[in-house]
Amino acid sequence: MTDEHPIRALSRRRFLTAAGVLTAGALTLAACGGTDDAGAGKTATDGAGGAAKAAGTLTFGVGSISDYLNPLSTTSSRVHWITDPVVESLYTYDPSLASVPLLADGEPEISSDGLTWTIKLKQGVTFHNGDPFTAAHVVETLTFVTDPKSTSDWTAYFVGYVKKVTAPDEHTVKITLTTPFGVLRSHLTNLPIVHKDYVRKTDTTMGTGPFKMDKVTQGQQVTLTANDAYHGSKPELRGVVFQAVPDPATRLVNLREGKIQIMTGVSPESVGLLKQDDEIRVHQVAAPTDIVTYFNAAKAPFDNVKVRQALGHAMDRKGVRDVVYAGTATIAQGPIGPATEGHDPSLQIYAEAPDPAKAKALLAEAGVSSLDFTLMITSDPVMKNIGQVLVEGWKQAGITCTLEVLDIGPWVKKWASGEYQMAMTGFESGFGSGRTAFTLLGQMSSRNPLNFGYKNDEVDKLLGEAWAATDEAARVEACKKIDKLLADDAILLPPVYPQMIVAQRTDLSDIDEKLMSVSRVPLPPLSFA
Repeated sequence: MTDEHPIRALSRRRFLTAAGVLTAGALTLAACGGTDDAGAGKTATDGAGGAAKAAGTLTFGVGSISDYLNPLSTTSSRVHWITDPVVESLYTYDPSLASVPLLADGEPEISSDGLTWTIKLKQGVTFHNGDPFTAAHVVETLTFVTDPKSTSDWTAYFVGYVKKVTAPDEHTVKITLTTPFGVLRSHLTNLPIVHKDYVRKTDTTMGTGPFKMDKVTQGQQVTLTANDAYHGSKPELRGVVFQAVPDPATRLVNLREGKIQIMTGVSPESVGLLKQDDEIRVHQVAAPTDIVTYFNAAKAPFDNVKVRQALGHAMDRKGVRDVVYAGTATIAQGPIGPATEGHDPSLQIYAEAPDPAKAKALLAEAGVSSLDFTLMITSDPVMKNIGQVLVEGWKQAGITCTLEVLDIGPWVKKWASGEYQMAMTGFESGFGSGRTAFTLLGQMSSRNPLNFGYKNDEVDKLLGEAWAATDEAARVEACKKIDKLLADDAILLPPVYPQMIVAQRTDLSDIDEKLMSVSRVPLPPLSFA
């Protein structure tokens, strides 16, 4: 990978708009229109659960429903849980999470220099309106997400790497790259291929999947119906209703009463209660749902690695795990969590509980007699609770931290402009990056517009190797080395690795936990017992 072109294709402000790291994590609430306003007070209709089940319709309870229902707009799970059964990608995950052809007809043909990927497309596939699936739809989708002026989250995955996309014939797509880009296979396993007439729409979508979009009640409910002309195995469910139930307690009651069959956003403290119910099954899965910290390393005091390390050693990881996540999270070391390529379970740098003596010694080595700084966090309750636990832990080392709690808009504005000392947010990358660390680690490049002062030549080199590698093992090894370097430098420092927690009723067949580990809640082949 060359040093310049993939990053300089975007300005800092444009990169912010395009970067899936933001919208997939911190901007999820903005993309969903907030947590409590859309569909506020709405619950699953009394008695609807039983009637829906009898009709073969599953009701899926979510916290909110976005006004954006085009999966090319965002990589947020709140959108993709709804649209994933509707649209399909060129490749998909098999039961072992290996990438296998779906809309592609076989493996890509990659030129010897790695700069041209030729992909044959499956024939006989149709969109929900009956139009044939052809290369024109793939070209339109890829052209949209590779345009730096696009408003798509997906732009950050492709821009600068993809030079052009063409169709030699109706059933062949040729992707020309600016540099070898082996991680493209992962991106094509996740990128939805949308009907060309729907690529730029925001409030709906059309694909080739086993379900089709039926009815949308904005902010409240989305109904899907089975696609009887589907090219693969027909779904046993006849329909799916996504119901916005903003209040988690109400959502939990709806699940226990059978008004909904699947509940996402299960609070950790509810897990024990749900496990006591014989009619409920709780899935707790390591998934790419992380907490990350950003330091402004261009300014004192965090331009000094020993100061950052002091904060790392004084961080109360155990408190965050036990108090905020009720024991469901695991203690973190490097930025790469257990569901992401490059995670090293043997990495051990930081203790579970704060180590005040170690932190004070590091501050002394840095020549810092006292440390007083501001941690900028978003205003959601989980992040505020994490912040409060960390503040108390740092106090043990004589470190004073003031929390700056901001709504998502002001938080993003200050983060993008570097107007912070330390910032923290949630990060959800499964629908965009799958198991790869592409979006998680991207801003650690010294050439990334959202990097504020961190530079490690070895990290830059390894990032280039990781994204160029077509061999997954080589990419994993490079990311493992990066993870260790970033942990040593205390530059992208999570307190814990949270789990993805989803609950379902036992009269529904089991959700595939393997696919949950890449953020999916797959509806086919679910069925009622």
